[in-house]
Amino acid sequence: MSRIDLSIIIVNYNTLNLVVDCVESIKKYSKNFIYEIIIVNNYPEGNDYKKIKKLYQKNDNIKILKSKNFGFGTANNFGTKIAHGEYLFFLNSDTKILDNSIYKMLNFIHKHDEIGALNPMLRHPDKSIQKHYFGNFQSLDSVVFRKPKGENFEMDKEYFYRQRITGAAMIIKKSKFIDIGGFDQKFFMYFEDEDLCRRLINVGFNNAVLTTAEIIHLEGKSSRLNKTKKRMYWESQNYYWIKNRGFFIYFLMRLLRIPYVLWLKILRRA
Repeated sequence: MSRIDLSIIIVNYNTLNLVVDCVESIKKYSKNFIYEIIIVNNYPEGNDYKKIKKLYQKNDNIKILKSKNFGFGTANNFGTKIAHGEYLFFLNSDTKILDNSIYKMLNFIHKHDEIGALNPMLRHPDKSIQKHYFGNFQSLDSVVFRKPKGENFEMDKEYFYRQRITGAAMIIKKSKFIDIGGFDQKFFMYFEDEDLCRRLINVGFNNAVLTTAEIIHLEGKSSRLNKTKKRMYWESQNYYWIKNRGFFIYFLMRLLRIPYVLWLKILRRA
């Protein structure tokens, strides 16, 4: 088998059209490096697996895996098991590649071994910059005021460090990902990327955003926040705080979160 520079892992959950658009944008703009695409179909209820398989059966560098829906992090870990790339690129299905941004990211992280995980600039379809996809780790005041920290953009720099970056478009060296244990599979959805970033920092790496690479993110098209997903969010938040901050701080977080949860319930009844 020839050397593969990058394994691009995309998780599908009932987003067939988005997956196809994403893959086609990768095929169009991915030049100057050798890559494979691994699509993990996390939607066993539908016919997406068969349709994707049929669409890309003649593409040797596109692999389609069938999986039960065990969650986002678990699906990405599953894709990693068959990945042959030196680097991994976890990419949401609701993204589209612009120009040669993947190559820019790959070339950059290859030269910066101090970086654990790397994001591009994520933009909305109108090219405005998406907010809140990077910043500092959650703190008690960010839970109270619902405002993520550290979201100022340093566009005058080629790149800038942040504690956490998003798993929506995250590139990381495969050996580093494996060494820290991959995504924690106890997270079904939400916080698995922040937890990964925290573990990378704990072993001495920095996480960064590359301002010269840009990718369109439809933001939420693959994961609309309904009542069930709000419950998943809070469950993941609970586990994240217990794991990373301990039971006492977790208990304080739960107390501080109560007014926000009650306010949501009031709005739903209105």
